[in-house]
Amino acid sequence: MTFNINNHEFTIEEIKQKEIKEVLESKNDKVEPIGKYFGLTCFDDNKIYLDSDLIEDRKRSTLAHELTHCYIGNCMSHQDKIYTEEEVCDLVANCHDFVNGVVNKYFDK
Repeated sequence: MTFNINNHEFTIEEIKQKEIKEVLESKNDKVEPIGKYFGLTCFDDNKIYLDSDLIEDRKRSTLAHELTHCYIGNCMSHQDKIYTEEEVCDLVANCHDFVNGVVNKYFDK
């Protein structure tokens, strides 16, 4: 499935855990050998990866989490920042419809 945010088209793909780690390694990111990655957002190729083996409830919350990364990176800043409580509340309020709209569309497919 694809979606657009700020004129950027993103794709959501479900892949196996091993493949998520391979994507991370290909981007020279640190991979925790015993860690598990439920999802991953990549801004260089506009993709969100979800672990295909997750149960639906976990997959839904993981997609919402990754879409929030997507919203922050496309609508706010790519800089690491510590947000105040007020900024977090604004973020949640502003991205709520976007995140839930994409999650609902994805799981209605």
